[in-house]
Amino acid sequence: MEPWERSRTASVKKPTISPAPPVDSLGDDLLGEILLRLPDMASLASAALVCKSWARVACAPAIFRHFLSLRRPPLVGFILTDNRHVPLHCADFRFISAGSGNRNLATAVADGDFFFEDLPEIDSDDEEYYEDEWRLRGCYGGRLLLSRSRDSVDLAVYDPLARTAVFFRAPQVWRLWFPMVRYAIVANDTDSSFQVIGLQQWGWGDASSAVFSSSNRKWVMIDSDADCVVRKFNRIRSDGIPAGRFVYWRSVTKTVKYRKNEEKILVLDTETIVWS
Repeated sequence: MEPWERSRTASVKKPTISPAPPVDSLGDDLLGEILLRLPDMASLASAALVCKSWARVACAPAIFRHFLSLRRPPLVGFILTDNRHVPLHCADFRFISAGSGNRNLATAVADGDFFFEDLPEIDSDDEEYYEDEWRLRGCYGGRLLLSRSRDSVDLAVYDPLARTAVFFRAPQVWRLWFPMVRYAIVANDTDSSFQVIGLQQWGWGDASSAVFSSSNRKWVMIDSDADCVVRKFNRIRSDGIPAGRFVYWRSVTKTVKYRKNEEKILVLDTETIVWS
């Protein structure tokens, strides 16, 4: 190598890269702004497990409320109903608007069909035997779960704001039995998909359950081994109550004289499809 080539090589230096500042150097305000940009609550919960300082900021009431306000859809109103006799006949219910102080919400309420009066009619094999009024069976994520006919064969998931509906029918095996099917709906917060869970019991100690998915428009019967938990459960007389990925059904033990001190709740994890 010639002398001038050595000097040229020696003069070339690699650029120095400044090390990233340690996480601990982030102030609470800056860290809070970063956490607010996480996509969902699961990500925020994971961030809170990183270290004590992150947990302190992630669990701060101000951050928590702001995080939810940026992602939670506005509350349009409440549906109050007496559903003790569902699905034997249509329960009385009324809609109470929560948008009186917000012009946009008030407009949405005025344009919404919360009494599903404009829900299109569908053909039903049971139309000549049972009244064909739609009954409210549950709601989740702004969508209403409805059933029609006394044995709840015809089902619909209705968006009262967009006035769009998805129609489907109960599994064929349930159409052969009179006992009522108890339903529940769980909707995805990030898209328009949903699941409907059906639970049928006839006699004491005999039951079956299934899950309908909007993604493939099909029912899938839950494994018989999983249904063992349902078979051992006392008769259920109400529809399920959804909360996140879980759905809850209460037993009737409180109404039975010799079991009035027992309180049992049947739970389905809709992700693992496991009863407990």
